[in-house]
Amino acid sequence: MAASARHRLLDLYAEWRRLTELEGAAIARDEWPTVARQQALKRELQARIVEATEVWNREAEAGGDFARFEQELRPMVADLIQLESRNHTWLCERREQARVALASLDRSAAQLRGIQRAYGPGEGTCWQSYS
Repeated sequence: MAASARHRLLDLYAEWRRLTELEGAAIARDEWPTVARQQALKRELQARIVEATEVWNREAEAGGDFARFEQELRPMVADLIQLESRNHTWLCERREQARVALASLDRSAAQLRGIQRAYGPGEGTCWQSYS
């Protein structure tokens, strides 16, 4: 394999790892705009990885020692899969926490509406000024 194709793939996967680590840190801090930005950057990076992989495949067809490179690449990809799984788990946990919080807020709003109904819709009540 030409060194350039090999280095390009390694660099692209290293960049994916960096973005995934930043994404995970943003998830942990509930910084959703940063999470969205990292995910968008990874979508763009994905196209470059596909392109570099196609170059690698063409070079493989022409011959070369690719078994060693695949052995080098395999643990890197496995690590990326683990990091992506971790981030997915964290996102699911955060979504569940948000769902529980929203349900609690919905119950509180329903209770406040019940209190408002119980005390009547009197003219100029303070409840109306906050709803």
